[in-house]
Amino acid sequence: MVDQSLGARKEAILLAVIVEYIRTASPVGSQHVLESAELDLSPASVRSQMANLEREGYLTQPHVSAGRIPSIRGYRYFVDRLLRFDPVELAKIEHDVADFLRTAKGALEDVLERSLTFLSQQTNYTAVMTTWAVSTEDYKAIQVLCLGPDTLLVVVVGSKGTVERTTVHPSVEVSDEVASQVSARLTTMLVGTDMSELIDLDTVSSTDTSAVGVAPPLDDQAPLVTTVTREVAAALRELRVREEVGLRVRELSKTAAALEQLDQVARVLETLEHDVHVVDLIRTLIETGSMVSIGDEGGVEALNECSLVVAPCEIDGELVGSIGLIGPTRMDYSRALAAVEALSAQVARAVR
Repeated sequence: MVDQSLGARKEAILLAVIVEYIRTASPVGSQHVLESAELDLSPASVRSQMANLEREGYLTQPHVSAGRIPSIRGYRYFVDRLLRFDPVELAKIEHDVADFLRTAKGALEDVLERSLTFLSQQTNYTAVMTTWAVSTEDYKAIQVLCLGPDTLLVVVVGSKGTVERTTVHPSVEVSDEVASQVSARLTTMLVGTDMSELIDLDTVSSTDTSAVGVAPPLDDQAPLVTTVTREVAAALRELRVREEVGLRVRELSKTAAALEQLDQVARVLETLEHDVHVVDLIRTLIETGSMVSIGDEGGVEALNECSLVVAPCEIDGELVGSIGLIGPTRMDYSRALAAVEALSAQVARAVR
């Protein structure tokens, strides 16, 4: 999220720079800002404010004699605080989406597949789709082993034979007895439950174990066992072995065309075709309720010059996937967000 408000003058200048840079892909000078921002400022004052925005990290100056361009921080401020939707354009996008979905009825994957082409055509960006096939596998066994005072090995066995291992380094010293208590508590609470369900950390770390049939630890060990149980449960939440995820991409060439350097293009294309980190990034955005990742915010190095806009696809209240767009950081965020939101909101109506 963005920092505190920049104030009306700086916001108007930042908005003028971003809108023009999105339109032209050329650095924006103070003269254009003066003419478009409609501020009662002198040219010197505009230049001074632009210099301040640069020092504060919202603008950058690619060349000494050039104008400014937005930074990732600047784009983030724009998306979170300054972005506005043209009601006429928004109505047209929603109408086009409704028209498209009336003719795109079918199975979920067929509808989403056709939606990729539609979304790319609407925005001129690369369209991405993810689907999640949720496993019905249950926890069959959970074993916590003490490998040392600061290391636990956690082994999880699923009802369909899945075996996962993870190492946990607790914040407190542990022993075989503590590991046994944690193992017993988690086994009683989780075995037989759906592995796709998110573990409730408050429940598993409760000091009251009588309700789940676990013998309580000695009084002096109870807080220790509670702490370690919570930390092991948190590690289990991160295993992410409970779903099969599919990623599909359409119109990669549109992203390639928007990037300037060939080696940058090659990295982006390879990442979109093979890198599971893109799927992880999309899922994180969906889980956190965010819709936009800008540049290096997503932690996928190859996409540092790109932005990702995504929205969840739900059927009867169940998350079944997502649909979104990848483009340059100077993408038209208002159009991209409007198209993605409109499509994701209506896609369930086309599935049969």
